[in-house]
Amino acid sequence: MKRDTLYLAMGEPTTPREAALASLERAASEGRVDHQVLPLLHTLNSMVDLASTSSCAGRVQLITLDEVGDKQGSIVLGKWHEPVDSGEVIRAISKYGKARNAFLMAQPFLLHVRCRDLVSAVQLWEMAHSAGLKFTTIRSVRLDEEGHPVPWGVTVEVMGTERMEVPLGGVPKDALEFLLPSWLEHASGLLERTRSRMRTFHDLLLERGRAELEKE
Repeated sequence: MKRDTLYLAMGEPTTPREAALASLERAASEGRVDHQVLPLLHTLNSMVDLASTSSCAGRVQLITLDEVGDKQGSIVLGKWHEPVDSGEVIRAISKYGKARNAFLMAQPFLLHVRCRDLVSAVQLWEMAHSAGLKFTTIRSVRLDEEGHPVPWGVTVEVMGTERMEVPLGGVPKDALEFLLPSWLEHASGLLERTRSRMRTFHDLLLERGRAELEKE
């Protein structure tokens, strides 16, 4: 869903919002969109000044790296969008054969949105912060030759604070089996909290949509 160009061919979307809707429908039909975030995306993309480009509803993930900090060389051993038990995580590690530089991670709700102008971007930023998504930021602003923001050139990154990273490399198997349940319980709590804030954010978007309809 990362498409920044406009579509000019006959029968194809001609605005970033139309392109976002078309891309979302295509990705959803291919199973590439987290079902938990789909209702929110449909609501957001119904706004005339907003268009989603990528999203994640929050997840628990197990990865391994060749070297610490080398995200490009990472291998995903397991990825779960719902609570997971320790047995499944241990099986994922065993299947890979080693846990060197392996990390158990909880990652928050994440959404990238292209905004028609700075005003809509700031409004979205305020809405996300009101919902408790405190890591939300205006990620980029594209400017024209005169230094003014171009239409649809502002991108907002909506993100929660619910994050956990636990290094598993070097942890003996018996210790891992003992510690994993508590780590996963904490990860599940983070996942539920980020989903709660995602739902609050969706409610605020719905309120905005109703207010816009009343103005018409």
